[in-house]
Amino acid sequence: MAEITFDRFDLGIDMRKGASVSDANRLREMKNAYVTTGLATEKRPGLTLVATLEPGTKGLFAAFGKLHTFYGQGTVAHANTLFQANRVPYSSGSYPVEDVSFADVFNGFIYAAIRYQGGFQEHHYLDGSASTHIADLACPDTPGVVKLASKIFAVNGDTVRYCKTGNPRDWSAANDAGFLPTGLNSRGDRGANALGVYQNNLIVLSKDGAQVWKVDPDPAAMALQDIVENVGTSYPRTVANVSGDLYFLSDYGFRSITTLQLTNNLADLDVGSPIDTLVRARIKAGGFTPKAFYFYGTGQYVCAMGNELFVYSISRTAKIAAWSHYFLPATADAFAELGQTLYIRCGDDVFKLDPDVHADQGQPYEVVIQLPYMDLKKPGRNKRIFGADLVMEGRCEFSVGFDVRDPTAFTDPVRVKGNTRGGGMIPVECCGTEFSLKFRNFDNKPFRLDAVTLYFDDLGPT
Repeated sequence: MAEITFDRFDLGIDMRKGASVSDANRLREMKNAYVTTGLATEKRPGLTLVATLEPGTKGLFAAFGKLHTFYGQGTVAHANTLFQANRVPYSSGSYPVEDVSFADVFNGFIYAAIRYQGGFQEHHYLDGSASTHIADLACPDTPGVVKLASKIFAVNGDTVRYCKTGNPRDWSAANDAGFLPTGLNSRGDRGANALGVYQNNLIVLSKDGAQVWKVDPDPAAMALQDIVENVGTSYPRTVANVSGDLYFLSDYGFRSITTLQLTNNLADLDVGSPIDTLVRARIKAGGFTPKAFYFYGTGQYVCAMGNELFVYSISRTAKIAAWSHYFLPATADAFAELGQTLYIRCGDDVFKLDPDVHADQGQPYEVVIQLPYMDLKKPGRNKRIFGADLVMEGRCEFSVGFDVRDPTAFTDPVRVKGNTRGGGMIPVECCGTEFSLKFRNFDNKPFRLDAVTLYFDDLGPT
């Protein structure tokens, strides 16, 4: 009899290698679960309904102790005092708000980029003026916006325009407002799609390239610093600062821009390569606008594509960099973090990600963890598995895959509760040369997998 224990699942989903040659701590599937700083795999927090908002508003932005929404027609007031509705009417007609592309606080007031039904887009500044609309014709009214150096920057075709220092209503002031000639310096696609901030520099992302600009309240001090080729984005809503790097969704998967430590040069890193196949398939399916944010409360970069969330858990102290895949009961339209709590808007319903609950508004959700096929350190030899021990919290169904050529070849699931060490080995029997372990939880209770031990006999060469 031999035994082998697996007690690390810290690399998350990784589809880069075949199922039979991946490392044991690189998972084939991690559905509705994430890697903890203790290197265990735990069920994601559930959703608790906070409020069903009065109809007519869109967006969700945390500022001044409130969650802000935006509307363009009529009058809306939220009964729940946690929320504040802000009226941002379209300047040339009456159109309902369709989405909020950008929102930030500038000089103590909210600056927002609003998209209306019909495809119209405008910028608004809620400073108490009679009109919130930015009337200056030099304002691009585009969704790619960022705040930096006491200015608002916005993409404008093959340039990036910026407002007067400290005055986001003025985009025409001589020797103060102006534009950066990003298209002139582009080596590929000339159009700017998205903006980000990296080490206090402005990052301008086109579809196939990135430019790094030193920006300053004084336009004369602005200058092009660097160019990173062959990496860019078509999705301005996915750019986010993550632990000193800049993450975004490219046409091929999630990427980041960071500084190479030895050369001090900028380069792109394929942080999303472990899940590129999953992400590309989701992008191809379409029907959504990708939206990402960095959740400081858990140290996770989260990108929503419809009702699916791709989650990157990062901890440099625990040496964690792991992808997981969440599924929500409805499309995620907007996110906001307020008071260390993450709020998710789905239509007019606003939920909070609640670590104290383990169901979505009372409804259980499926958790699946699957390891790759492993030869138990005896390649090319037949083995007979006859039992296992699980170290875990909660309940799950446990099964073993025994033929990598047949994805349906799994043993019948065995129901397991809690830590089985000392309480009797779990009987599970199959033969093969390599095996995949699958764990499924489907209840409203906590679940965490810490380790699993397999007991087997070596039957000799195949």
